[in-house]
Amino acid sequence: MNNEAYNTSEEEPGTEDPLESLTQEDSGVVDPESDAVESAPIHADDALRYFGADFDVDGLVKRLDNGTFIIPTFEPLAEDDIAGFEGFQRGLVWKKKQMDRFIESILLGYPVPGIFLVELTDRRYLVLDGQQRLTTLQAFKHGKYRSARGVSNFSLRYVGDDYKRSTYANLESKSQRLFDNTFIQATIIVPKGAEGKRGVYSLFERINSGGTNLKPQQIRVALYAGETVNFVRDLNQNSNWRNLFGSHNRDLKDHELILRAISLMPTARGFQVFRPPMAAFLNDYLDVHQDQLPPDAEDIRSLFFRAVQLLDEARGRDALRIRGTQVNAAHTDAVLVGLMTALKTNHDLSAEQVDSALSRLLSNDRYQYAVSESTSHSEQVSARIRLAAKAFQGGSLADEQE
Repeated sequence: MNNEAYNTSEEEPGTEDPLESLTQEDSGVVDPESDAVESAPIHADDALRYFGADFDVDGLVKRLDNGTFIIPTFEPLAEDDIAGFEGFQRGLVWKKKQMDRFIESILLGYPVPGIFLVELTDRRYLVLDGQQRLTTLQAFKHGKYRSARGVSNFSLRYVGDDYKRSTYANLESKSQRLFDNTFIQATIIVPKGAEGKRGVYSLFERINSGGTNLKPQQIRVALYAGETVNFVRDLNQNSNWRNLFGSHNRDLKDHELILRAISLMPTARGFQVFRPPMAAFLNDYLDVHQDQLPPDAEDIRSLFFRAVQLLDEARGRDALRIRGTQVNAAHTDAVLVGLMTALKTNHDLSAEQVDSALSRLLSNDRYQYAVSESTSHSEQVSARIRLAAKAFQGGSLADEQE
């Protein structure tokens, strides 16, 4: 147990919970290709098999408690977890009113929407859809939930008079039985073959098209949890990077931009060819390196730290922004990859040289086109990385105009 005391009071209606307001945060990143449609989506029959199963609420909560069911962890600051709430989805949590109304619906006997689970190789199950419902059931059963004040007692407030101020512990026995024995249907997804995870990713995108959407990097963190995801999380804490990007991003766009940079490094060095779309490219990289970091990981770490230090010293937060207040995703992957590539041959680059290179880049029409139009096309990715590396290496861009 950590030092944070449990709060026995309840929040007043209308009190804004910063954990809730985080769910409404704009990504703060310009990425024209973020809504790109995959040209050849995979067919479910080629990648997945699935079957139905019914679980009562008591069984669902027990499986969450013992780790059989895994709620994906999207928390940017996992080290801040409160005891009893490890992996708590701070950015995806329902508002208290939503939680109360969901519990009341069960107590009134209304049917509950089904959930989607992904069967893992060790017979544990990743909660693909239904995270908020399951964590709400668990919180009510245990009598506590995370709020702006820490951990608060879970009593129903935004409900009708019959259940107002009810907790699980003070419910009548018949209401406890009704709650515990309510069945929820689960669709269990089993990935099959080499395309299994790609199929799960595609399904994840589609079933989360409404409500509290999960973003691409949140899906990756869930499906490809392992050494490389942890490596990116570590890089994301760097103070210079935080100065450049800004506050931690609920959609994990800061994670995604780092992943883009490190996965594109082999392309910049001629070891691989970038093949769009970007989402599939990133998924493939994590699939290969999920459980084992690339052999040059420590070199990448050193280059990344030096690159963001120089960018921070040269221009601060403006280094990743072309115009306005939003980070430009294509510009960011280009300057990170280009500068890291240049640093491999000249580790003594100065902030002044970096500032000059940025000025030349941003005044180049071909570069502007590569970071603003069709940014996930292979020729655009190659062009902006090539131009950025050339600029940071001190080369002339005069012959690189559109």
